[in-house]
Amino acid sequence: MSAPYHVSTLQAARVDAAFPLANACLGATDLASWRGTASRFSGRADRGLIAAEREGYITGLLAYAVLPTPAGGREMVVHALGVLELLFPEHAGLALVEAARTIARDLDCADVVLALPERSVPWAAALFSGGDWHDAGRLAVAPGR
Repeated sequence: MSAPYHVSTLQAARVDAAFPLANACLGATDLASWRGTASRFSGRADRGLIAAEREGYITGLLAYAVLPTPAGGREMVVHALGVLELLFPEHAGLALVEAARTIARDLDCADVVLALPERSVPWAAALFSGGDWHDAGRLAVAPGR
């Protein structure tokens, strides 16, 4: 049986180790620009990078930002979700999304919105089989609290 995922905020010491995944899945073109992106997302309550690690390797990344809603609340928007797993990538993806939902609850966000380009995550349909996600037009939305 494979080891479970360790999911946490991407730490500065692991940014370079995450570059191959960021390059392959999130469009980071070079290490310097990836470091800049990671720096902009670190140390802030309103945005972040979450990493999924297994057996010492970063296998997934999720980038999010918390935004105000027109109704006066807040929502977490997931802008990027990348996983490099040959078998069952949805397992790492689900671990990342569940971590994002926990953070969203802590930040009093009403919803978590996956704002991912269509077909950018071909296995993402497996993430929404839990029943509490709904299609909100072009976006998939789940309760944050």
